[in-house]
Amino acid sequence: YTEVGERMQKLKGSNQSNNAFASNFVPIWIDLFNSDTCIVEKVKKSFQSSGLLGAAGIATSWTRSGEQWDFPNGWAPLQHMIVEGLAKSGSQEAKSIAQDITMRWINSNYVAYKETGAMHEKYDVEKCGDIGGGGEYIPHTGFGWSNGVVLAFLEEFGWPEDLKISCN
Repeated sequence: YTEVGERMQKLKGSNQSNNAFASNFVPIWIDLFNSDTCIVEKVKKSFQSSGLLGAAGIATSWTRSGEQWDFPNGWAPLQHMIVEGLAKSGSQEAKSIAQDITMRWINSNYVAYKETGAMHEKYDVEKCGDIGGGGEYIPHTGFGWSNGVVLAFLEEFGWPEDLKISCN
């Protein structure tokens, strides 16, 4: 329902998108949602069935528009909020999913860094080590949020000493 002036108007389902977007899962980042195990389970199952998790991280959407906010781009802040929400949800399975996303993201960022000498503002989630593209400008390098998210992931999950960071 939405308020229009002094009356309430029911929104039609046809006005809503059924497409999956990474931003749909950001509310799990808010502690309020994590206190309800039923909601956590629904969000976890919905995320797993969304198809947004690619080889190198979470796609922003499934829309192939060529724009920077669409497939196959993944953005560091969305990775971080979803991973952090899953990790602190209290569900061991959700924490395992968060760790898997973390490993994919760190691998891709590191391989791209080794190939280009820079961190990037977005990454292609279809292929580990590929940087993102599209949009109205040439993608930026040396991006602070990419640096910060990788550091936050390493602080939260660490990295197994016996595991090589690579895309293989």
